[in-house]
Amino acid sequence: MDLQDYYRLIRRNLGLILVFVILGVGTSTIVTFLQTPMYEAEVQLFVSTPASSVDISALAQGSSFSQQRVKSYAQIINGPQTLNSVISQLKLDISAQELAKKVKASAPLDTVLINVIVTDPNPELVADIANAVGFQFAKTVNNLELGTSGDTASAIKLSVVKNAIVPTTPSSPKKTLNLLLGLILGFGLGLGISILRVIFDNTVKNANDLDETPLLAVIAFDKEAITHPLISQISKWSARTESFRHLRTSLQYLKAENPPQVISVTSAFPNEGKTTTSVNLALSLVLSGHATLLVEADLRRPKLLSYLGAKSDSPGLSELLSGKLSMSEEENVRSAISTMPNTGLDFMASGHLPPNPTELLDSQSFQSLLTQLRGMYDFIIVDSPPALLVSDAQVISTNVDGTLIVIHAGQTRKNQYLGTRESIQAVGGTILGAVLNMVPETTLQGDYGYKYSGGEPGRYGYRKYGYGGNNNSTHNTYPGRENS
Repeated sequence: MDLQDYYRLIRRNLGLILVFVILGVGTSTIVTFLQTPMYEAEVQLFVSTPASSVDISALAQGSSFSQQRVKSYAQIINGPQTLNSVISQLKLDISAQELAKKVKASAPLDTVLINVIVTDPNPELVADIANAVGFQFAKTVNNLELGTSGDTASAIKLSVVKNAIVPTTPSSPKKTLNLLLGLILGFGLGLGISILRVIFDNTVKNANDLDETPLLAVIAFDKEAITHPLISQISKWSARTESFRHLRTSLQYLKAENPPQVISVTSAFPNEGKTTTSVNLALSLVLSGHATLLVEADLRRPKLLSYLGAKSDSPGLSELLSGKLSMSEEENVRSAISTMPNTGLDFMASGHLPPNPTELLDSQSFQSLLTQLRGMYDFIIVDSPPALLVSDAQVISTNVDGTLIVIHAGQTRKNQYLGTRESIQAVGGTILGAVLNMVPETTLQGDYGYKYSGGEPGRYGYRKYGYGGNNNSTHNTYPGRENS
């Protein structure tokens, strides 16, 4: 992944990352304010050995000897010989072992200095302890050295060169550092989970996930899609409308010498947008001047009439295929065809739900019906049931020129899409291509392989480039019909 990939990843998962950042900062804030403030006081000791001011060699040896001694003193400064006296002097109610945990000593390299740091919640007491430890340790060293050499003239001398003062600010917790660490850890955790989601995400998002099947169109999902799912209900300049123009053109030039006339539309599962795709594709074909029929072949869970706002009084596909109509063949067909108001789109509803939908669709009657309809229309769009739930879509695919697979972007899994494609191909059906549906209009380029832009939000901005400047209509105009 390069920097642009990480940028898109952060943008796409910004909400998740912000949640973890807030959790990280919040946790560090709580931990910080629950901690007891600790204060530090420091006293500095100087170690020296008496030597003749004239004898330079003796001075050098004394300095080297002091440096060697400093390392040992730093290790024993919090021993009981020193701390017991400090406890008695300050009347502390703690043991030498407990006090030793509060006293730390260090010896800077190549010096004869010892830095003693004492930590305690009480700022006044911590300064008193530090000064007492420094003073008492000087006595302890003198006693140790005198007991070793017995010569006071040559004994090592320990002096306090910097007394401890009462601290005014606590040394811990470090609020700024803790909050910064919480921020960094929260961001890192959110980014890490986002990367894991990408690694383990097996949904279809772009053409790279289609395994060489052509991506014929990417359909935008804007804020109007829920309340106005049809392109006849929205602006003709909207990105969604243009997406179906693109799909229409792709199908017309997929096989320029012999374009598909009868096209079935299916998906892996319900709620992926196959019915709205079927309706909008048919509307787009009508918009370009083609005589188009929309056939609802989902005889199990039909939804076409609810989208079209039409009534179900007329006979439908199931009545035609079951032979329940008593008129002539041509009259039966025409009686089952209705027209969507204000669009010029002809459609054939499913009719009453039959007990044997698969058998009806696999009958000679269905083949004969499609043959008859070919002579009446330029294009026939067949809305099929989901392919992975029932075998109806497979049966239909054998009687049409090709099948479109509608994929819910970011929701349909790759194995579900592949299963749909293989189920159609297994019976000899032709896959024309795939339609990536419900892509958020604000999606960044690279996530789904498409980016919408334009002079106005949700539009391509044709007028910005001189297209459509003389047309004041904001809705699609259908041949011979009033604008909807």
